[in-house]
Amino acid sequence: MVKPAVKQDRDGLAEALREARLAEAAHFEAARDLRDSKTLRLQILKDDLVPTVQANPEARELFDLTLLPGEPPKLWVDLTAYVVMEPDHRTYRVLQDRQDSRDILFEGRDREQAAAAIRRHMAHRLVARERQAAQLPVAAGAGYSSATLMLAWVSGFAFGALALVAAALYTGLLKY
Repeated sequence: MVKPAVKQDRDGLAEALREARLAEAAHFEAARDLRDSKTLRLQILKDDLVPTVQANPEARELFDLTLLPGEPPKLWVDLTAYVVMEPDHRTYRVLQDRQDSRDILFEGRDREQAAAAIRRHMAHRLVARERQAAQLPVAAGAGYSSATLMLAWVSGFAFGALALVAAALYTGLLKY
C-alpha cells in the first residue's frame, strides 16, 4: 500500500490562511495608497501656498509650510497650525493647537477654500505680530557712545586721584 506524501487538509485551513493573507495584503496596500493620496493632496495644497509665503519677507520668517509624512501626514503652516486630511482622505482640516485646546479653523473638501482659510490665518498671525512689535518699547538711547564711556572713565579716574590726594593731606602723609 502506498501512503500519500502530503496529507490532505480536511478542514481547508491552508486555503483559509491563504485567503486571509491575501486579504491582509490587499488591506495594507489600500492603506498605503490612502496615505499616499493624503500626502499628494497636502503637497498640492503646499504648492498653492508657497508663492504666497515667498512674496512677503515677514511671511517667509514666520511660516514654514513643512510636509511631514506619518499617519496622518501633516502640512505644518507654522508652530501651532497644521493641515490634515481627516476624517476622510478628501477632506482638508486646518487645525490650530492652543494651550488648552485644539481649534478647527477650516474643514471642507475644496482645496481653494482650504488655501483661502490658511491665507486668512497667515494674515491674522502677521497682524498680531505687527501689533506685538508696536507695543515693544523702542530702545533709542539705551546704548552709550564710546565718547560718553571714555568721559565717564576719565572723570572717575580724576575724582579717585583727587580723593587720594585729599586723604593723604588730611592724614599728614603729605605736607603742603
